[in-house]
Amino acid sequence: MSQVATRPPTKATRASSAGAKRFHHGSLRQSLLDAALAAPDIEGVSLNQLAAGAGVTPAAVYRHFAGREELLADVARIGFDRLEARFAQAIDIRRPPETAAAAALRLARLAKAYLGFADDEPALWRLMFGSKAAAYRARARPPERRNTYDYLTAALSGLHLAGVIPRSHDAQDALFAWSAIHGAATLRSGRVPSALGEVGALANDIATRVIRALQ
Repeated sequence: MSQVATRPPTKATRASSAGAKRFHHGSLRQSLLDAALAAPDIEGVSLNQLAAGAGVTPAAVYRHFAGREELLADVARIGFDRLEARFAQAIDIRRPPETAAAAALRLARLAKAYLGFADDEPALWRLMFGSKAAAYRARARPPERRNTYDYLTAALSGLHLAGVIPRSHDAQDALFAWSAIHGAATLRSGRVPSALGEVGALANDIATRVIRALQ
């Protein structure tokens, strides 16, 4: 009886087999999200690229995500969770500041948290706040979760309650403060020399100038 020759496994076959073992029990979805989060250009990732990197077929990816936009919305949701965690560590939004110094410090700490996030996770930050991110932001914030913008308005309210600024802030005041902080992050991302340097010092300077303008 003749024996049937068997071919050695190819690289593609080994990758497919490894992928099947690696993503058993439904871990493929999280692995795809992790891969997207690690990409240097999250906005430019494709499901086919992620599938190839995971060693699975594109059809396997579409069992977890209806399309690229759904995946990116989920990545943006993770980003807002991470940003909110930084804000929550920076200030306690549930308690007003007890002194004027504490109120000013809250705004500086919030600015530092935002700048640090943009520095540490630039691709994720661009996805969350880039020119095409409005749809991702809308899908990333279900009604039951806190809006990260609430931390800024709480910090501004604290300034008035502590007597640092003479009146309660309005929407334009909040936009001004947000523009100063977000603008600094954008300039740092573009490597503009005047915006570089130590994050804490820049955050303190921004907070000081915002408070001075609101006074």
